[in-house]
Amino acid sequence: MSLEDLSLEARDELAALARSLADNPATRKDFLRLTKKAKPELPIPELDIEDYTHKEVSASNRRVEELEARLRERDAREELERRRSNIKQKGLAASDDDVQQIEKIMLDKGITNHEAAAEYWMWMNQAAKPTPSGYSTNVMKQFDLSRYMKNPVVGAREEAVKALNELRNPNKRPIGL
Repeated sequence: MSLEDLSLEARDELAALARSLADNPATRKDFLRLTKKAKPELPIPELDIEDYTHKEVSASNRRVEELEARLRERDAREELERRRSNIKQKGLAASDDDVQQIEKIMLDKGITNHEAAAEYWMWMNQAAKPTPSGYSTNVMKQFDLSRYMKNPVVGAREEAVKALNELRNPNKRPIGL
């Protein structure tokens, strides 16, 4: 590329434009970058130092972020182990298998607290108290069923009269109280 075919005024005009772009702080970096792009072998210390510094600072920041991520991960693991040992110490879990089952419940039910999940797991594993299969024999002994066998209507009337008399008696407590 040659400037021989341009007039002196055109060359002066281009030189003035280049100088104004190079001297203006708003356009100086862009002008220098375009110059470096057009002639990569041309040393421009202002850009070279900035690029080198930016590259090194970026690498340093990346290493710091990786270290911070590893520290956060280690802290999270320590917190998890602390929670696991805490539920073992409190007697909510007896073994590592119990802890695994508790954590499975945490995931399934959306529980975020290890202790709450351990209590829930314990309640789930408790055997239900059996309900009585029939009436107690003591309850049935207080009724005289022979009257009902002979004549159920008369037996029911006699029992109703007996209950009314108990209710009318002020000194005696009513049935069921």
